[in-house]
Amino acid sequence: MDSFAKGGDDQKDKIKYSGGMLILQPGYIITENNHQEIKNFSTGIGGILRFYFNDIFTAGIYGGTQRAEYNSAGSESSYISLGYGGPFAGISKTKGSFRYSLSLFAGMGSVKNLHIEDQNGNELSEAYLYKKPALIFSPLLSLDYYITGKLSVTLQGVCLKSKFDGRAFYNPVLQFGILFNR
Repeated sequence: MDSFAKGGDDQKDKIKYSGGMLILQPGYIITENNHQEIKNFSTGIGGILRFYFNDIFTAGIYGGTQRAEYNSAGSESSYISLGYGGPFAGISKTKGSFRYSLSLFAGMGSVKNLHIEDQNGNELSEAYLYKKPALIFSPLLSLDYYITGKLSVTLQGVCLKSKFDGRAFYNPVLQFGILFNR
């Protein structure tokens, strides 16, 4: 018998919210700027706070950052990053020691891109800095495992979507984290 099931079904009904850090976030950024296509692995960190209603609905706030470095014609130090945050809502169901959630996120953020065309050592001869506000959308598919009634681990799949300088921006990400339940 697992540790969460020992508390019985009454314990599941008492969990009203969970929150924590999404500490490991491997992803892949796909976009382009005025100079080249950008496709590379990204990493990030973030957080989430989920409220549960009638063991069917969930809503809360969610946010984080993603960053990818990439090579350009004259440098290995170019990067693009995405910062985002905002509300989400969806459905959630608990079964045994697992909670399954499917939500939709929409929030504000910004895309920052330092594109270096020519670099000599630490001196930049030709570089472009883009910083644009962005509206970010994403589905959130979460699987939480209750280690105890107060502590769970989560695996979350997202695909952050936006427009960057009029071009499509995609960032599918797997997020691993620790949640504290109350």
